[in-house]
Amino acid sequence: MQRAYALTAREAEVLLCSVAASRTATWRDPNISPRTVNKHLEQIFVKLGVENRAAAAGAAVRTLTLDWRDDLTR
Repeated sequence: MQRAYALTAREAEVLLCSVAASRTATWRDPNISPRTVNKHLEQIFVKLGVENRAAAAGAAVRTLTLDWRDDLTR
């Protein structure tokens, strides 16, 4: 994710953890406020060229799937 979209390590973590949270649940990390998570997500959406969490999830899954396939062929 970091290479594909020039995300910082923290942005990649926020993306993966927030995408993994269900639609009704919110990802809670005691080391980061919900407002900070939302700010990270805003920046992530810009970098991914998407407008919402669902589109970001799709981009993340596609990228991770492609990375996984590349690893299998090496």
